[in-house]
Amino acid sequence: NESALNNFREYTMINSKQFTPYFGFTEDEVKDLCQEYGMNFDSVKKWYNGYLINGQHMYNPNSVFRAMVNRKLESYWKNTSAFGTINNYIQLNFDGLKEDVMTVLEGGKVSVNTGTFQNDLSIINSKDEALTALIHLGYLAFDAERSTVFIPNYEVKAAYQAALATGAWHNIAKIISRCDELLWATIDKNHELAAELIELAHETYTSILKYNDENSLSCVITMAYFTAPAYYNIYRELPGGKGFADIVMIPRADVKNKPAMVIELKRGEQAETAIEQIKQKNYTGALKGYRGEVLLVGITYDENKKHTCVIESVMGV
Repeated sequence: NESALNNFREYTMINSKQFTPYFGFTEDEVKDLCQEYGMNFDSVKKWYNGYLINGQHMYNPNSVFRAMVNRKLESYWKNTSAFGTINNYIQLNFDGLKEDVMTVLEGGKVSVNTGTFQNDLSIINSKDEALTALIHLGYLAFDAERSTVFIPNYEVKAAYQAALATGAWHNIAKIISRCDELLWATIDKNHELAAELIELAHETYTSILKYNDENSLSCVITMAYFTAPAYYNIYRELPGGKGFADIVMIPRADVKNKPAMVIELKRGEQAETAIEQIKQKNYTGALKGYRGEVLLVGITYDENKKHTCVIESVMGV
Protein backbone atom coordinates (compact mmCIF):
# COMPACT_ATOMS: atom_id res chain seq x y z
CA ASN A 1 0.00 0.00 0.00
CA GLU A 2 1.08 3.57 -0.63
CA SER A 3 1.88 5.65 2.43
CA ALA A 4 -0.89 8.02 3.43
CA LEU A 5 1.64 10.63 4.56
CA ASN A 6 3.56 11.47 1.41
CA ASN A 7 2.16 14.79 0.24
CA PHE A 8 3.85 17.21 2.59
CA ARG A 9 5.77 20.22 1.35
CA GLU A 10 9.05 20.64 3.18
CA TYR A 11 10.61 23.98 4.09
CA THR A 12 14.01 23.44 5.65
CA MET A 13 17.20 25.24 6.65
CA ILE A 14 18.50 24.27 3.21
CA ASN A 15 15.43 25.20 1.18
CA SER A 16 13.05 27.54 2.98
CA LYS A 17 11.54 29.16 -0.12
CA GLN A 18 9.09 31.99 0.63
CA PHE A 19 9.12 31.27 4.37
CA THR A 20 12.72 32.46 4.85
CA PRO A 21 11.85 35.62 6.86
CA TYR A 22 9.98 33.50 9.41
CA PHE A 23 12.78 31.03 10.22
CA GLY A 24 14.28 33.42 12.76
CA PHE A 25 14.85 37.08 13.54
CA THR A 26 16.15 39.07 10.59
CA GLU A 27 19.08 41.45 10.97
CA ASP A 28 16.85 44.53 10.86
CA GLU A 29 14.63 43.08 13.58
CA VAL A 30 17.65 42.41 15.80
CA LYS A 31 19.00 45.94 15.25
CA ASP A 32 15.65 47.35 16.38
CA LEU A 33 15.63 45.11 19.45
CA CYS A 34 19.20 46.11 20.37
CA GLN A 35 18.25 49.76 20.18
CA GLU A 36 15.13 49.20 22.29
CA TYR A 37 16.93 47.18 24.97
CA GLY A 38 20.24 49.06 24.94
CA MET A 39 22.33 46.10 23.76
CA ASN A 40 25.46 46.25 21.61
CA PHE A 41 24.48 45.02 18.13
CA ASP A 42 28.02 43.97 17.16
CA SER A 43 28.25 41.61 20.13
CA VAL A 44 24.72 40.25 19.66
CA LYS A 45 25.64 39.55 16.04
CA LYS A 46 28.72 37.55 17.02
CA TRP A 47 26.76 35.50 19.54
CA TYR A 48 23.55 34.72 17.65
CA ASN A 49 23.87 35.53 13.93
CA GLY A 50 25.28 33.34 11.20
CA TYR A 51 22.48 31.35 9.63
CA LEU A 52 22.48 32.21 5.95
CA ILE A 53 19.12 31.23 4.46
CA ASN A 54 18.28 32.24 0.89
CA GLY A 55 20.89 35.00 1.19
CA GLN A 56 19.35 36.43 4.36
CA HIS A 57 21.10 36.47 7.73
CA MET A 58 18.99 34.81 10.40
CA TYR A 59 19.35 34.98 14.18
CA ASN A 60 18.32 32.40 16.76
CA PRO A 61 15.04 34.00 17.97
CA ASN A 62 14.84 32.31 21.37
CA SER A 63 18.42 33.25 22.27
CA VAL A 64 18.06 36.83 21.07
CA PHE A 65 14.82 37.21 23.03
CA ARG A 66 16.38 35.86 26.23
CA ALA A 67 19.53 37.95 25.80
CA MET A 68 17.41 41.10 25.49
CA VAL A 69 15.21 40.30 28.48
CA ASN A 70 18.17 39.29 30.66
CA ARG A 71 20.47 42.03 29.30
CA LYS A 72 23.15 39.34 29.13
CA LEU A 73 24.93 37.55 26.30
CA GLU A 74 25.43 33.88 27.04
CA SER A 75 24.70 30.47 25.56
CA TYR A 76 20.99 29.80 25.91
CA TRP A 77 21.20 27.01 23.31
CA LYS A 78 22.26 24.30 25.75
CA ASN A 79 19.14 24.90 27.82
CA THR A 80 16.76 24.31 24.92
CA SER A 81 18.31 21.53 22.87
CA ALA A 82 19.94 18.16 23.46
CA PHE A 83 23.37 19.40 22.43
CA GLY A 84 24.75 15.93 23.07
CA THR A 85 23.24 15.16 19.66
CA ILE A 86 26.32 16.80 18.15
CA ASN A 87 28.45 13.89 19.32
CA ASN A 88 26.13 11.38 17.68
CA TYR A 89 27.14 12.80 14.32
CA ILE A 90 30.66 14.20 14.60
CA GLN A 91 32.03 10.95 16.03
CA LEU A 92 30.74 8.76 13.22
CA ASN A 93 33.62 6.91 11.59
CA PHE A 94 33.49 8.45 8.10
CA ASP A 95 36.71 9.38 6.29
CA GLY A 96 37.44 13.09 6.55
CA LEU A 97 34.63 13.89 9.00
CA LYS A 98 36.91 14.59 11.97
CA GLU A 99 39.13 16.83 9.84
CA ASP A 100 36.09 18.75 8.57
CA VAL A 101 34.75 19.21 12.10
CA MET A 102 38.14 20.56 13.20
CA THR A 103 38.12 22.96 10.25
CA VAL A 104 34.74 24.45 11.16
CA LEU A 105 35.66 24.58 14.85
CA GLU A 106 38.64 26.81 14.04
CA GLY A 107 36.47 29.09 11.91
CA GLY A 108 36.81 27.59 8.45
CA LYS A 109 34.31 26.31 5.89
CA VAL A 110 34.05 22.87 4.29
CA SER A 111 32.23 21.65 1.20
CA VAL A 112 29.14 19.48 1.55
CA ASN A 113 26.79 17.66 -0.80
CA THR A 114 23.33 17.89 0.74
CA GLY A 115 21.64 16.01 -2.09
CA THR A 116 22.24 12.54 -0.67
CA PHE A 117 20.43 13.21 2.61
CA GLN A 118 17.16 11.24 2.88
CA ASN A 119 15.46 13.56 5.40
CA ASP A 120 15.84 10.95 8.12
CA LEU A 121 18.05 11.93 11.05
CA SER A 122 18.32 8.31 12.15
CA ILE A 123 19.87 7.06 8.88
CA ILE A 124 23.32 8.55 8.28
CA ASN A 125 25.55 6.74 5.79
CA SER A 126 28.24 9.26 4.84
CA LYS A 127 30.18 12.33 5.91
CA ASP A 128 27.95 14.56 3.77
CA GLU A 129 24.82 13.16 5.37
CA ALA A 130 26.25 13.75 8.86
CA LEU A 131 27.07 17.37 8.00
CA THR A 132 23.64 17.84 6.41
CA ALA A 133 21.94 16.52 9.55
CA LEU A 134 23.85 19.10 11.59
CA ILE A 135 22.57 21.81 9.22
CA HIS A 136 18.96 20.76 9.81
CA LEU A 137 19.52 20.72 13.57
CA GLY A 138 21.03 24.21 13.52
CA TYR A 139 24.53 23.11 14.55
CA LEU A 140 25.99 24.17 11.20
CA ALA A 141 25.08 27.01 8.86
CA PHE A 142 24.81 26.40 5.13
CA ASP A 143 25.96 28.65 2.29
CA ALA A 144 23.81 27.37 -0.59
CA GLU A 145 25.63 29.41 -3.22
CA ARG A 146 29.00 27.86 -2.37
CA SER A 147 27.72 24.52 -0.96
CA THR A 148 29.76 24.96 2.22
CA VAL A 149 29.04 24.65 5.92
CA PHE A 150 30.42 26.57 8.89
CA ILE A 151 29.68 27.22 12.55
CA PRO A 152 27.31 30.20 12.53
CA ASN A 153 28.07 31.99 15.79
CA TYR A 154 29.71 31.85 19.18
CA GLU A 155 26.66 30.39 20.93
CA VAL A 156 26.73 27.32 18.68
CA LYS A 157 30.51 27.11 19.11
CA ALA A 158 29.94 26.97 22.86
CA ALA A 159 27.46 24.14 22.29
CA TYR A 160 30.20 22.17 20.53
CA GLN A 161 32.51 22.87 23.47
CA ALA A 162 29.93 21.47 25.89
CA ALA A 163 29.21 18.46 23.69
CA LEU A 164 32.87 17.58 23.22
CA ALA A 165 33.34 17.64 26.99
CA THR A 166 30.99 14.65 27.26
CA GLY A 167 32.13 12.82 24.13
CA ALA A 168 34.98 10.59 23.03
CA TRP A 169 37.40 13.27 21.80
CA HIS A 170 38.98 13.48 25.24
CA ASN A 171 42.27 15.13 24.26
CA ILE A 172 40.60 17.84 22.21
CA ALA A 173 38.00 18.42 24.94
CA LYS A 174 40.80 18.77 27.48
CA ILE A 175 42.54 21.47 25.43
CA ILE A 176 39.31 23.37 24.79
CA SER A 177 38.52 23.27 28.51
CA ARG A 178 41.75 25.21 29.16
CA CYS A 179 41.15 27.95 26.60
CA ASP A 180 39.96 30.46 29.18
CA GLU A 181 43.10 29.68 31.20
CA LEU A 182 45.25 30.48 28.16
CA LEU A 183 43.39 33.72 27.50
CA TRP A 184 43.94 34.91 31.06
CA ALA A 185 47.55 33.71 31.06
CA THR A 186 48.10 35.92 28.02
CA ILE A 187 46.32 38.90 29.56
CA ASP A 188 48.32 38.43 32.78
CA LYS A 189 51.55 38.18 30.73
CA ASN A 190 52.28 34.74 32.17
CA HIS A 191 54.71 33.79 29.39
CA GLU A 192 55.54 30.30 30.66
CA LEU A 193 51.96 29.14 31.17
CA ALA A 194 50.86 30.59 27.83
CA ALA A 195 53.70 28.75 26.05
CA GLU A 196 52.86 25.53 27.89
CA LEU A 197 49.19 25.64 26.90
CA ILE A 198 49.94 26.53 23.28
CA GLU A 199 52.47 23.70 23.09
CA LEU A 200 49.87 21.31 24.48
CA ALA A 201 47.34 22.47 21.89
CA HIS A 202 49.88 22.12 19.10
CA GLU A 203 50.73 18.57 20.14
CA THR A 204 47.05 17.62 20.41
CA TYR A 205 46.16 18.77 16.90
CA THR A 206 49.30 17.27 15.30
CA SER A 207 47.44 14.13 14.26
CA ILE A 208 44.90 16.22 12.36
CA LEU A 209 46.94 19.16 11.04
CA LYS A 210 50.39 19.32 9.50
CA TYR A 211 52.62 20.23 12.42
CA ASN A 212 55.03 22.55 10.60
CA ASP A 213 52.59 24.11 8.17
CA GLU A 214 52.31 27.85 8.94
CA ASN A 215 48.60 27.98 8.17
CA SER A 216 48.06 24.97 10.43
CA LEU A 217 49.88 26.77 13.25
CA SER A 218 47.50 29.70 12.82
CA CYS A 219 44.61 27.23 13.03
CA VAL A 220 46.10 25.77 16.20
CA ILE A 221 46.36 29.22 17.79
CA THR A 222 42.76 29.95 16.83
CA MET A 223 41.69 26.69 18.46
CA ALA A 224 43.89 27.35 21.51
CA TYR A 225 41.98 30.61 22.05
CA PHE A 226 38.68 28.81 21.40
CA THR A 227 36.63 30.86 23.86
CA ALA A 228 38.09 34.25 22.88
CA PRO A 229 35.29 35.03 20.36
CA ALA A 230 33.02 35.59 23.36
CA TYR A 231 34.90 38.88 23.84
CA TYR A 232 36.91 39.56 20.68
CA ASN A 233 36.64 40.08 16.96
CA ILE A 234 39.45 37.88 15.64
CA TYR A 235 41.24 38.40 12.32
CA ARG A 236 43.88 36.30 10.59
CA GLU A 237 46.37 37.86 8.16
CA LEU A 238 45.05 41.35 8.86
CA PRO A 239 46.77 44.14 6.87
CA GLY A 240 48.68 46.53 9.10
CA GLY A 241 51.72 48.73 8.56
CA LYS A 242 54.19 47.05 6.21
CA GLY A 243 52.63 43.62 6.01
CA PHE A 244 50.03 41.29 7.45
CA ALA A 245 49.70 40.51 11.14
CA ASP A 246 49.25 36.76 11.71
CA ILE A 247 46.42 37.14 14.21
CA VAL A 248 44.76 40.27 15.60
CA MET A 249 42.21 40.16 18.42
CA ILE A 250 40.19 43.33 19.06
CA PRO A 251 37.78 43.50 22.01
CA ARG A 252 34.27 44.51 21.06
CA ALA A 253 32.94 47.89 22.20
CA ASP A 254 30.94 46.53 25.13
CA VAL A 255 33.78 44.33 26.46
CA LYS A 256 35.66 45.82 29.39
CA ASN A 257 39.06 45.00 30.90
CA LYS A 258 40.32 43.04 27.90
CA PRO A 259 43.34 44.29 25.91
CA ALA A 260 43.70 43.99 22.14
CA MET A 261 46.31 41.49 20.94
CA VAL A 262 48.63 41.24 17.97
CA ILE A 263 50.04 37.71 17.66
CA GLU A 264 53.04 36.79 15.50
CA LEU A 265 54.01 33.16 14.91
CA LYS A 266 57.54 31.91 14.18
CA ARG A 267 59.33 28.58 13.81
CA GLY A 268 62.99 28.10 14.66
CA GLU A 269 63.53 31.66 15.90
CA GLN A 270 63.45 33.54 19.19
CA ALA A 271 60.10 34.77 20.45
CA GLU A 272 61.68 38.20 20.82
CA THR A 273 62.23 38.18 17.05
CA ALA A 274 58.48 37.88 16.55
CA ILE A 275 57.93 40.88 18.83
CA GLU A 276 60.50 42.92 16.90
CA GLN A 277 58.78 42.06 13.63
CA ILE A 278 55.46 43.34 15.01
CA LYS A 279 57.17 46.62 15.89
CA GLN A 280 59.33 47.04 12.79
CA LYS A 281 56.49 46.31 10.40
CA ASN A 282 54.05 48.31 12.49
CA TYR A 283 51.44 45.57 12.64
CA THR A 284 49.66 47.56 15.32
CA GLY A 285 48.60 49.79 12.43
CA ALA A 286 45.79 47.29 12.00
CA LEU A 287 44.41 48.73 15.26
CA LYS A 288 44.17 52.31 14.02
CA GLY A 289 41.79 54.22 16.25
CA TYR A 290 42.01 51.74 19.12
CA ARG A 291 43.15 53.55 22.26
CA GLY A 292 43.38 50.85 24.90
CA GLU A 293 46.12 48.45 25.93
CA VAL A 294 47.61 46.27 23.19
CA LEU A 295 49.51 43.07 23.92
CA LEU A 296 52.25 42.11 21.46
CA VAL A 297 52.46 38.33 21.60
CA GLY A 298 55.37 36.44 20.04
CA ILE A 299 55.00 32.66 19.81
CA THR A 300 57.73 30.34 18.49
CA TYR A 301 58.76 26.70 18.61
CA ASP A 302 61.98 24.84 17.79
CA GLU A 303 62.90 21.52 16.16
CA ASN A 304 62.17 19.75 19.45
CA LYS A 305 58.65 21.24 19.43
CA LYS A 306 59.49 23.34 22.47
CA HIS A 307 57.35 26.48 22.50
CA THR A 308 58.20 29.88 23.91
CA CYS A 309 56.08 32.95 24.29
CA VAL A 310 56.92 36.60 24.94
CA ILE A 311 54.24 39.14 25.76
CA GLU A 312 54.76 42.88 25.80
CA SER A 313 52.28 45.64 26.55
CA VAL A 314 51.95 48.90 24.61
CA MET A 315 49.19 51.47 24.28
CA GLY A 316 47.10 51.82 21.14
CA VAL A 317 46.96 55.16 19.36
